[in-house]
Amino acid sequence: MKYNKIFIAFWLPMSLSFFARAQEQETDDLGTQEVTVVKSYSPSLKSVFKIRTNPEIDDSLVQKKINVNYTFEPIPVVSTFVPNKATPLKLQRQESSFYHNSYVLGGIGNQSYLQFNFSTMVPLDRTQSIGLKLLYNKVGVIDHTLLNSEQGRTSLNLLHQYKQNNMRVDSDLRFDRQEHNFFGLYDLDWTKISSFRSNVIDPNQNLNYLSIRSRWQWYDGLFNKVNFSTDITTDSFDSSEHIVKINTQMRIPFFNQYLELMPHLELINTNFVRDYFSEEPLSFQNGLGLLELKFLNVGRKLKLRLGAKGIFPFGSAQEEQATFYVYPKAEISYRFGNGKLVPFVNYHGSYDLNSFTSFSLENPYVAPALVIKPTEVNHHGDLGFNAYPGSGLSFKLYAHYSQSDNFPLFKRLPYDQNNRDMAYRLANSYEIIYDSVEKMGIITRIAMRFSEYNKISLETGYFEYKRNGYKKVWNLPALNIDVNANFRMGRKIFFQVGGHYIGDRDSIRNLVISLSENSDGNIGTGERLGSVFRIASSITWKINPQWDLFYEGKMILSDNTSRWAYYQNQSQLHLGGIRYKFDINL
Repeated sequence: MKYNKIFIAFWLPMSLSFFARAQEQETDDLGTQEVTVVKSYSPSLKSVFKIRTNPEIDDSLVQKKINVNYTFEPIPVVSTFVPNKATPLKLQRQESSFYHNSYVLGGIGNQSYLQFNFSTMVPLDRTQSIGLKLLYNKVGVIDHTLLNSEQGRTSLNLLHQYKQNNMRVDSDLRFDRQEHNFFGLYDLDWTKISSFRSNVIDPNQNLNYLSIRSRWQWYDGLFNKVNFSTDITTDSFDSSEHIVKINTQMRIPFFNQYLELMPHLELINTNFVRDYFSEEPLSFQNGLGLLELKFLNVGRKLKLRLGAKGIFPFGSAQEEQATFYVYPKAEISYRFGNGKLVPFVNYHGSYDLNSFTSFSLENPYVAPALVIKPTEVNHHGDLGFNAYPGSGLSFKLYAHYSQSDNFPLFKRLPYDQNNRDMAYRLANSYEIIYDSVEKMGIITRIAMRFSEYNKISLETGYFEYKRNGYKKVWNLPALNIDVNANFRMGRKIFFQVGGHYIGDRDSIRNLVISLSENSDGNIGTGERLGSVFRIASSITWKINPQWDLFYEGKMILSDNTSRWAYYQNQSQLHLGGIRYKFDINL
């Protein structure tokens, strides 16, 4: 109250003086003005937690409690459940996987079977790696052969790899030396043939393959792939062959799809010291330029490749006239419904250059005196389907048809009485003959994948050949069967097995007469060669992350042990060895 009196006493005189002055001003002729001052509202943190209204709290002392009555009805239950005592889970330590960049292995077995292998791939930095692979194996002589029948192989491979986010380059330099012998003689009494001198003849045939390859791949851009390779092949009889291949793949966007443009250049130069019949030097220079254009449509269900390729061959085979070949190409597949059935059809034609290199890799007993011609594949078609029923099971079935001109066939050469102790002139080497051949067949493949390490596959192919003039085709089996299986037994034992079966096939047995009487090479009798069934298996025991023990076995479960007549292989080979894995850091 004291403060209120002081407040009134102070403001009352001030108000009276203010009204007095206002009255004085009203007497003046200045008029009146009204000023409105508006101040924006600026909230502060002080007003955030202010309670605008007083909360009302119910007084529990005044209000009465509501009584709630519960009724319980007992229900009899019969239970036979006996709870099991809970036991804590036992945690098992997961075995760590160690990957090493290098390994070396060695093994020894029966029949002088030796094997040595070394491999490494060492990173230099985040983009580059270099590698080295060395392989050596050797098998001893086969019993009851008049000439040396040892076999061996030595391979050396230098690798370089360069990787970036938008490109990758893989390059390698490889030397492969395969040691064979022309020991496949007819079952004759060779002591009665005066021109055969086993103590003088050296049957050794060393096939040397040297190759340099570089593969470039870009993930973005016009150029998709560029591949370059050059191969040099020589043998023990001064034969030589040089092959150069350059091919490029460009992918051009086209209405949300792609156009693939693939130029290709191939050159082959082959030289032999002498022809088998005329003994004149043989030389072949063949080449081709190829341009392939394809429309590519890869959808979720439909995959389509349609195009054509034009080929311009040149060289020895085209001395008479220059010809330009055009072949269509189509690859179509469609995935029905949930993708468990995918029918497909493929059709194309091609013009393929043959070489001494490819022939000797298929048949190491070809004579170093071959006639090299290109093969014209006029029609090549496959029609079938892929099926994926589920649970790792896949099935493939398709029919094949092809018709080719200058189709290569292996045919055994006649005996040369004037052989001059040259090993391949004893009716034990093969020449290449060419003819028009139709090929028809049915191929099936079934595969079952149980897990990452457990899988099995079986592939069979049955073919029928029709040669021009209804002649027989030589050394082409009608039935082929391949089976492969991988299994993991436990945590440290791995088992692999593979089998290969080739059926009966036709061959020719020449008469041992003077070569002048057989200048055309057609005197001889046909014979039927028996089937061959090979099995190769291996067992690996992983002792620890660095050491492995392994066993390899190769068995031939047929009377005939080779595809090529009178060239037998060891019927049983067993080898045991050890593998050591380690790291090399540069």
